[in-house]
Amino acid sequence: MGHAGQLIELAQLFVKTFNHITATVLVMKLPGDTISTNYTDSFTDHTRIKFIHFPPMDLDLFQDCPTVGFTADAVINCHKPIIRELVASRLTRLGPSEPDGPDPVPKLGALVVDMFCTPMIDVAKEFNLPTYVFFSSNAAFLGIMFYFQTLQDELGQDIHELSHSSTELLVPSYANPVSPSIVPIVLSDRDQWSKRFIRYTRKYREAKGIIVNTFLELEHHALHSFDDNTPPVYTVGPLIKPEKPKPKDEVLDWLKGQPKSSVLLLCFGSRGWFGVDQVREIAVALERSGCRFIWSLRRPSPEEHKGFPGDYTDYSEVLPDGFLERTDGKGKVVGWVPQAEVLDDVATGGFVSHCGWNSILESLWYGVPVATWPIYAEQQLDAFQMVKDLGLAVEISLDYNQMNKSQKLVPAETIEKGIREVMDCDSVVRAKVKEMSAKSRMAREEGGSSYMSLRRLVDNIM
Repeated sequence: MGHAGQLIELAQLFVKTFNHITATVLVMKLPGDTISTNYTDSFTDHTRIKFIHFPPMDLDLFQDCPTVGFTADAVINCHKPIIRELVASRLTRLGPSEPDGPDPVPKLGALVVDMFCTPMIDVAKEFNLPTYVFFSSNAAFLGIMFYFQTLQDELGQDIHELSHSSTELLVPSYANPVSPSIVPIVLSDRDQWSKRFIRYTRKYREAKGIIVNTFLELEHHALHSFDDNTPPVYTVGPLIKPEKPKPKDEVLDWLKGQPKSSVLLLCFGSRGWFGVDQVREIAVALERSGCRFIWSLRRPSPEEHKGFPGDYTDYSEVLPDGFLERTDGKGKVVGWVPQAEVLDDVATGGFVSHCGWNSILESLWYGVPVATWPIYAEQQLDAFQMVKDLGLAVEISLDYNQMNKSQKLVPAETIEKGIREVMDCDSVVRAKVKEMSAKSRMAREEGGSSYMSLRRLVDNIM
């Protein structure tokens, strides 16, 4: 959902800012991802934005894919001929209309492809269309992808060995040396790197530009680390994904009655879940901290890393005996939560997060400090950047990795310490987050860094 939401917001930004631009959003469904599918299905055509929803594909076709990421790649490749046909038909319909005919079809100026949809760059090349990659993570992670690809392709280094060494890595896009222990599995695992991420990175170099959901004031160091060997990078963030209309929400109603900055949100993204033992450590930490809380607790998929988590029907099967009764009135244990709306409420004072880039940008936009607990994808590096490079978060963990079979539990004592730090109303981190929140909003305003970068992007497209 993080990818889809940001791209929809980018399309809306294009048409709101520039009267001469229209956008067509092509939506692929990831089998088994009901949250994202329900989210994207809620968007329909409106002024100068058209949505084309491709029908969902049968999950059984992708049973051999070992992870959700490999499934996504397979789904994207299956759509390549469909999108080629769509682009071809669009190009043949260009030109002025007959006097009594339909309105002319606007000129197709470019394809903007998600960071995983790089096979579509080949489609664009076939029709001599410029392609721009939309990179939904941050500039620092884009930098380490380019750095690792250069080390392997030009210097012959083994990235698997490098990321499992005992030597800290000097990566140009990070201000501090990077410990191999926080290099995420998507870069350190041979299959993930060689069959997925290095292939994406090589294709990025073929794009006319890379659009990144970040802003200069946040990632000044990373953005200045790119050289002439990479396509131009355009910062357009922070893009906060648009929320679909929601019915009356019990959690938001409860939040309205809580004191300012008193509630801790624990939410771990659309793929975040924990085993029973780790859930109980979190529960113990919450109870000891005495903090008000909203906890989005999801049930693991039966397929674990191949599937998506669901909701529990009975939380008592995983929580300590009596936990719900003892915290009644002080906390809420729920399934899916409207995260952005919770962060936007003045009662929310802290956020225990998996450090997905969307969640980090939302926390900064709304001025709510984060306690880091990365789980999958590139989140270990996101957590590292926020804590070590930028000083904008407190640490529960930097190297937790759900796909690591030997991953140890994070003990209640460590979690409680992080909770107390992130809820400290007088902390340096909270003050820095408030300052960065103001800068994030200024970046999007007319004359701001992201506004001006967006104008340069559109000039380049035109």
